Amino acid sequence: MTIANDRLLRILYEGRPTDKLATAEALHAELAPRLKALPPLADELDGLRLECRALAGQMVAMQLGRLCSRCAARPDGGCCSALMADNTDALQILINLLLDVPVAVHPESGGNCCFLGPTGCPFSAKPIFCLNYNCSHILTGAAPADLAVLYRRAAAVLSRQTRIEALLLDAVRDRVRPAP
Repeated sequence: MTIANDRLLRILYEGRPTDKLATAEALHAELAPRLKALPPLADELDGLRLECRALAGQMVAMQLGRLCSRCAARPDGGCCSALMADNTDALQILINLLLDVPVAVHPESGGNCCFLGPTGCPFSAKPIFCLNYNCSHILTGAAPADLAVLYRRAAAVLSRQTRIEALLLDAVRDRVRPAP
């Protein structure tokens, strides 16, 4: 299969969330065994699992799930709006699939992100916006030391995701060799 580089980037980064999920699922079905066997990628995925667990643990320690859920339930609140689903891309979804995270679109999500499930966000690896934690409710209610740990852990996740995305882009480009 030959796809021009700009078209490949559009396929991976543009479109509706359902399109991005379908692209990620197709790439996962085709490439997962090969990708998981690549030593640098396998090592990065293992590291990302640990970084994501550490971030999730800090979020639990700060009780952000309860805080964010309460805000999201308000008509004017919530970072997890329908627009946030557009901030994800096929490679970010593919990373989650490679981490064995089940990802699905929930059409009944209303004004919320369509990836939110009954227990919240399924993503271990999150879009960059979702790693900001700049909400005034978080900033005013958290101890500075807790915020420092939260930001350090979020930065570690984002840094690792960026490295993994670069490896995935190389693997996908190798698969589709752009036309001359």
